Amino acid sequence: MERTWLLKAPAYDGGVWSEQDFNIGYGKSIQEDTQTSRMQLVASTNAEEYFAYLKKLEKAGYTKIFENEINGNLHAEFLAPEGTLYVYFIRKFKEVRVIEDRVSTPIDRFGYELPAGEGKDSTVIYQYGMMYVPKMETPFLREHQCGGMFYVIRLADSRLILIDGGWRSQATEKSVPEALKFLYEVSGTPEGEKIKVAAVIITHPHGDHKQFVDDLIRDFGDHLDVERFCYNIASFQNIGGHNPTYPAFGAMLSEKYPNALFLKPHTGQSFTLGDMKIDVLFTHEDMVLADQAILPLKECNNTTVVMKFTIHGKTFMLLGDICTETENRDWKIKEAMRVEARFLGMYQDAPGSYPTLKSDMVQVSHHAVNDRMGDYYYAIRARYAMLPGPDMACEDYPWSFWNRVVYQLITSGAVEVLMGGRRTYWFEIHKDGEITIDSEPIRGADDDYLEYLETFRPFNIKDIPFWME
Repeated sequence: MERTWLLKAPAYDGGVWSEQDFNIGYGKSIQEDTQTSRMQLVASTNAEEYFAYLKKLEKAGYTKIFENEINGNLHAEFLAPEGTLYVYFIRKFKEVRVIEDRVSTPIDRFGYELPAGEGKDSTVIYQYGMMYVPKMETPFLREHQCGGMFYVIRLADSRLILIDGGWRSQATEKSVPEALKFLYEVSGTPEGEKIKVAAVIITHPHGDHKQFVDDLIRDFGDHLDVERFCYNIASFQNIGGHNPTYPAFGAMLSEKYPNALFLKPHTGQSFTLGDMKIDVLFTHEDMVLADQAILPLKECNNTTVVMKFTIHGKTFMLLGDICTETENRDWKIKEAMRVEARFLGMYQDAPGSYPTLKSDMVQVSHHAVNDRMGDYYYAIRARYAMLPGPDMACEDYPWSFWNRVVYQLITSGAVEVLMGGRRTYWFEIHKDGEITIDSEPIRGADDDYLEYLETFRPFNIKDIPFWME
């Protein structure tokens, strides 16, 4: 079957081109009219053909602005007549992806570096405490109350990174102003001045992963100076299950912060914010079939962007809700296995060895509502785990998979598993590489929620029977 090169960029020489090109999704506004970025895929290729293509692009007048190698996978970005051209080769699967990105800021202009010697002597990662009702029983009939995730990173220059957000039932009229106070406090911003937000990062388009940021910007946007937005949301034509409020959310971001930089992150990109390096390790684009240009996913959680943060030599893995599978349904099991095989396969250098994924800290995926995450945690082997979910003793938890995830974390090396339902926990990473942990009580919680918490013992990793010194 003869295939056609469909992008405006020069054609790739070698391999087998995909039958069609692929709509990679939305820009900052998350509107239909931003579906202008396309991807063509090449199967059965190799590194030699990839490097030959890079030379072809340069001869055609494309200017290379970025090049990276991660575990044998090769990545490069070029300035193109309309936006940028991003090209990457996945060694294990012998595939190349060529992306005409017309919505992103060029990667070499997106980040910034803190000059040596400036700023504080540490960076802090906060797991912001929110209301999680584990059994969703009266008087707390709140939808998806076990969900929700809001992380805040205070960089050395006191700028903040805001990651995701809680569900509507967690982002209340009482709790959102308290979150704003928290941001003022941790950033050290004087009253009357705007909090500098280096970036807002959204992992995937579910409602429990943006509401705090949504409400903060909608109601208190004049208190925030947002400099960047970063998310890679798949086209809703290619996958369902997204939250329908995201287009309105994106339109609001574009209206309130028209000059903010935007990055639709692609696998292999790397950039720095202040004193923190961020590596993009996985997006929905990696799951698109190379020969057909079709996204074989039904579960929106599996479009999560996975990132690794490096601060003073220590690392934090952000998993979002990747690899969701909690029902004994054939398609969910098969999809979870495909995502796992793809993600881990990209970073395996030998059987059981994943040096790229090894991290000191990990955000537990999908609030620990997973059946098949063990291989991820064994690859990451984090000493510290942050679990954005209910805080209750193991024996009280209503679902068996929660205990299974905790077991997987501990047997893969975790000595602390910190829950988000009672307290805000934080990891402070000092310039000498030391990590210290602290916490404060949850803010802005309903009184009846606080009373409800007292009916459960808090989680303590040393109380569970499979604790290992």
